[in-house]
Amino acid sequence: MNQLNLTKFYSDSRRLAYNPASLQVKRSGLRSLISYDDRFTTVAQHLERLIKSFNGEKLKILDIGVGDGIYENILSDCSLGEVEFYGVDISEKQLVRSKKYLKDFKIVDLNKENIPYGSGLFDIVIVSEILEHVFYPEKVLNDSSRVLKNGGYLVLTYPNSGALQLRLSLFFTGHSPLLNYGQNKEHIRFFNKKDILDMITSKVKITHYQGLDSFLFGKWNFPIKIVTPRFLQVLGNRFLPGLALGNFMIFKK
Repeated sequence: MNQLNLTKFYSDSRRLAYNPASLQVKRSGLRSLISYDDRFTTVAQHLERLIKSFNGEKLKILDIGVGDGIYENILSDCSLGEVEFYGVDISEKQLVRSKKYLKDFKIVDLNKENIPYGSGLFDIVIVSEILEHVFYPEKVLNDSSRVLKNGGYLVLTYPNSGALQLRLSLFFTGHSPLLNYGQNKEHIRFFNKKDILDMITSKVKITHYQGLDSFLFGKWNFPIKIVTPRFLQVLGNRFLPGLALGNFMIFKK
């Protein structure tokens, strides 16, 4: 697939209709006791802590595959006041949605091009829900580390190929909507924690690892979402991250 077609693929109206911001529904009452997709809120909470750990310095953050600017949208005003966001994305239409948050943005096909910023420029680099969409994820990981300052943080999320949901779906049916084409046309690479660590050749150290979403049964692999208690989701993501549907890792350079 050449660059023109790949860019067109990610600018299709059906893919642009996916808006992570719509997932950020405030949980209260009984709803707060039921499991839900917690990917973006969990990562945003950790981003808040990382930003505060720099003690008021004006930070530069690069969001790779910035899309709708989901993290920029849900971070607190206090944190937003302490950072300058930069973004890259393959879709110009996506960048139109997020550019109001960004000091600078660039249209980049990460399959063919390097990140168009100098080495050691950013305090935090976010690579969230991106690696599964590119042909050469190791290239993106190591180029992300290149543009990171010494002492900076690489924030990474990805779907986990070792998830319990996927294992059971494959065992009982030989098929998974998250793995098999054509229900899943966007994801072209699949990996778990070990694969990520094997791909990173840059000198970074892992400081945080946990599960995201749920190791239980969500809507992704079954006709309906099976309601499960929130506390099981939280405990599972903490103690059994290798079985969770997604993984969240932080590296320090």
